[in-house]
Amino acid sequence: MATSRRHGRWRRWGLTALAGALAFLALPVRVPDAPRSTVLWDRDGRLLDARVATDGQWRLPGGEVPDRFVTALLEQEDRRFFAHPGIDPVGVGRALRDNLAAGRVVSGGSTLTMQLQRIAGDGGPRTLGRKAWEALLALRLEVALPKEDILALYAAHAPMGGNVVGVQAAAWRYFGRAAEELSWAEAATLAVLPNQPGLIHPGRGRDALKRKRDALLERLVEAGHLDADDARLARLEPIPPAPVPVPHGAPHLLAATPEGRQVASTVDGHLQARVAEVGERHRRALQGIRVEHLAVVVVDVATGEVRAWLGNVGEEGRGDAVDVARRPRSSGSILKPLLYEAMLAQGELLPDQLVPDVPMRIGGFAPTNYDRGFDGALPASRALERSRNVPAVWMLRAHGVGRFRQRLLDVGLTTLHRSAEDYGLSLILGGAEVRLDEVVDAYRQLSWAAQGLGPTMPAMHLSGEGDQRPVVMDRGAAWWTLAALEGVTRPGLHEVWRHLQGGVPVAWKTGTSMGFRDAWAVAATPEHAVGVWVGNASGEGRAGLVGLHAAAPVLFDVLELLDGRGSFERPDDALIPVDICVHTGMRAGPTCGGTRRVPLPRASQRAEACPYCEEIFCNEDCSQRLHRECAGGQAMHRETRVALPAAWAWFRGRAGRDDHGVPPWGPACGQPDEQLSLLVPSAGAALKVPVERTGRRGAVVFRAEHGDPFARVHWHLDGSFLGTTEQFHELAVDLPPGEHLLTLVDQSGAEVSRTFEAL
Repeated sequence: MATSRRHGRWRRWGLTALAGALAFLALPVRVPDAPRSTVLWDRDGRLLDARVATDGQWRLPGGEVPDRFVTALLEQEDRRFFAHPGIDPVGVGRALRDNLAAGRVVSGGSTLTMQLQRIAGDGGPRTLGRKAWEALLALRLEVALPKEDILALYAAHAPMGGNVVGVQAAAWRYFGRAAEELSWAEAATLAVLPNQPGLIHPGRGRDALKRKRDALLERLVEAGHLDADDARLARLEPIPPAPVPVPHGAPHLLAATPEGRQVASTVDGHLQARVAEVGERHRRALQGIRVEHLAVVVVDVATGEVRAWLGNVGEEGRGDAVDVARRPRSSGSILKPLLYEAMLAQGELLPDQLVPDVPMRIGGFAPTNYDRGFDGALPASRALERSRNVPAVWMLRAHGVGRFRQRLLDVGLTTLHRSAEDYGLSLILGGAEVRLDEVVDAYRQLSWAAQGLGPTMPAMHLSGEGDQRPVVMDRGAAWWTLAALEGVTRPGLHEVWRHLQGGVPVAWKTGTSMGFRDAWAVAATPEHAVGVWVGNASGEGRAGLVGLHAAAPVLFDVLELLDGRGSFERPDDALIPVDICVHTGMRAGPTCGGTRRVPLPRASQRAEACPYCEEIFCNEDCSQRLHRECAGGQAMHRETRVALPAAWAWFRGRAGRDDHGVPPWGPACGQPDEQLSLLVPSAGAALKVPVERTGRRGAVVFRAEHGDPFARVHWHLDGSFLGTTEQFHELAVDLPPGEHLLTLVDQSGAEVSRTFEAL
């Protein structure tokens, strides 16, 4: 009977214990759940920028809790933290003794876990019942979480005075550096704050804060955590006078960061600060021409990581909040290298091929050069180097606006929302709007392709890793493009920099939009791509806002901050030897008198052969052209001469260039009717019409020349009038398949007709 009663009692006790255990485990695991500040870290884990949490508190995300702070905090608040289960009976007993001795409450006996429960609570009045509840929740939390996690939660949410919460926020607000870099004096200062955070405010309890800190330092010596000499020096350190500003090094990147998120960015904090100094210095100088804003982007070529991002440097409250690096702006001439590369890659152009620079009008569009002059014709690389507008328009017309627009989309420019027809030939002169960051990434692709770093490349990114995307540029064409850009004249130095000791070549390009609203400068080195935009965020134009003078100086000051600048190695394995006409830079034809062999992109082998060199008969000094009927007994010499189109030759002659052109006919030879000639299509030609990416048949470009540089030529196809050309005689025509008759008539009635087939 007694045994039965004993067993029943044990069962009741067991059930009671089980019910108690279940009730205990049913208690909530309560941890602080307050909004956090939005934080941007640099690539080395240093604070780059931050803004307060939505409740107005500085509450930076916690990470590893610094050892010095942990040691100081446990010595101050909870020496037996790693020994007790959340409630410390020894601490409670000591608190009762001290309170009885003082006749008032001088110690609460709370552990860090219990304090964390108070922080996580609703902030109600401090009562004995509430404290008992917090003690119970502390026991529950200790079962649920490791000690290290509890310590990290406390360090991240402990009140540190004013609107500063947690050791990380306090370290930056009071000492201007990361918590991991705190001295013993600074760690001890923060360790005594959570229980009396009001002591940190200037003019209120400063002496008391220092006394508490110094007392803690002394206890750390007694506990063997700190050397006496180190403690003596630590006591000499002053209490922080007032909160310091949180770093504000990348405001536009921070503005794009989701609320409450912390982002580990790829930005180099030291470089960012130095680039910001460069930007601010130039911004102040540019105010003299009433230009208020500039933006800079620096990207690592190999990784795609953004190393510096100044979305806008401007006077506070005057448009400086606009991240211009992401805003579409008129491109000016900044896209010309991308067209040059595309044409080299397709064999449509060779680097030293002569391209026309003569007055031209296509419909209502009449492009002009910056200097309002014309060179007649010049090598394509030189036209790019000097940023000549008319040659660029000719190149775009030959390549096709639709194809080039698609190419720009392929290299990552996302803002070309209009159709190719809507852009027209102005696309190459600033008719499109582009973003600085995307332009920099396109130039980065030039560098990547020229170095042959791979068929895919990481996309440009500000955090994490960039997704892989295909490289659409040709290696050889990219290298030749960058080689041309290395010759661009630098601001203030003209050609002198080439002869300066230590002058390092840089592939770079400027651009100026119509109306002087946007000034650009972009550079590509083997290691970095750098872009600068200068202007007014409002879009107001300013006289003097020119890429060479406004943006280029900023670019070169930023380049001076970077390591590893130099030339790109010629990629011989991506090039093939091609015989080039020394007179025209085109692939040598059968009548070219002088040739040279040049390593060129592989597609160059299918480039058009030179049509301008021809063999003629002339007198002894070749001042007159002769034929058998008019030689009159004079000795005739056979020579190769360059018969450039008349307008090309006329403007080149005016510029003082001797192209070994065809001399005039001798006085006895009359004037053979060769004024008007049709170059394309040739007699009996079968023209293959190009097909666009969309599957639509492209346009065929007809070409003619006239001996009179100011002649007007009227074009007719199959009896229908096509249009009239002046000086520059080319016409793009959509051709249906089949046989056609092309007829040209000039203003004097001279006529040329030719039949051909369109495939």
